[in-house]
Amino acid sequence: MATVATMLVLCLGAGPVAAAPGEPDVTAGGAVLWDPADDRALFDKQAGAARPMASTTKIMTVLLALEAGAGDETLSVSAEAAAVDDAPGTATLGLQPGQQLPVDSVLEGLLLRSGNDAAVAVAEHVSGSEPAFVARMNARAVELGLDATSFVNASGLTNDLAHHASPTDLARLAEVAMRDDDFRAWVNSMSSTVPGIGTLVNRNELLDRYRGADGVKTGYTALAGLCLVASATRDGRRLFSVVLDSQASFSDAAALLDYGFNAFRRVQPLQRRVRVTRYHWAGADVALLSDGVLGRTLPTGAAVRLRTILRPDARRPLRSGHVLGRAELLTGGRVVDRVALRAARSVPASPPAASPAAGATTVGRAVQDALRAFARLRPVTREL
Repeated sequence: MATVATMLVLCLGAGPVAAAPGEPDVTAGGAVLWDPADDRALFDKQAGAARPMASTTKIMTVLLALEAGAGDETLSVSAEAAAVDDAPGTATLGLQPGQQLPVDSVLEGLLLRSGNDAAVAVAEHVSGSEPAFVARMNARAVELGLDATSFVNASGLTNDLAHHASPTDLARLAEVAMRDDDFRAWVNSMSSTVPGIGTLVNRNELLDRYRGADGVKTGYTALAGLCLVASATRDGRRLFSVVLDSQASFSDAAALLDYGFNAFRRVQPLQRRVRVTRYHWAGADVALLSDGVLGRTLPTGAAVRLRTILRPDARRPLRSGHVLGRAELLTGGRVVDRVALRAARSVPASPPAASPAAGATTVGRAVQDALRAFARLRPVTREL
């Protein structure tokens, strides 16, 4: 059966992608398959190297406008912004000097149609001038730890080599932007009738050709080549693929996503604050809750075990939240994730003996606790 990547080659007229087992063979000069659940790359082809990124720049442009709360405002198109329309071959919304438009309409048009005039208009509205906005773009990149990213304008329409980003930086930037409800809805729309602008068709062809595709941004200049930041979600699991300087961006991105969904699975046995086990003493016990999510993206078919390790001799009294053990996720004999196990409530001290008979009972309980402590020396393990 043909893979999705192969079908995309036929449908989109892009260059061939070799159908080989294991890692995909992509045409892009730089590429990454990013797993936000683990904050790591599942595939890396010069993923940390800075490259021109064309209109994928606009992810940051829209993010900053949304973070500034400008979406509900109205902007006035300047002559400078409208003049971007004069450059031959550029993507524009055809904005006119003096035109008044809702900012959210311009942002949506910027993402779907990749309007360069819209990028300048938004930059001027948010910061007063495009250079001032670019300074904010670069400052935000520093805040996000995007070390290989540098902007010289708000649109990505430039041949300046100082305007660049790495595939990994763009994946991490897209991850942040996709947390915004408006951004996520816009980039997941195949087309939209935008107030004040008209009907626009999204340039991201993966949206109707790849199952689960839900974003985010295309790009192209002669210097940058074909660029694409793509995302897809299946069974609640989102992956990002980024390709820069590609000969077949849609096919490359689809091949990476295929690899991520087919060659890896998400193993996540514990959510935050779920009851994992109970800690027992003679005459008392307490539920133990996971301190966080326990999970890892692992190769499909990898043997995975959940191991619970308890402190052997925890003494009462203790407060709610006291650490009484840990849960670990193991594969190939290696721990790949762990979370602490905390007491769900406070546990009071054992009551003092009130009589000789009660003292004998206390001794019996001490013996029971000693036996339990010995048993806890052996971790409890189960296959997943």
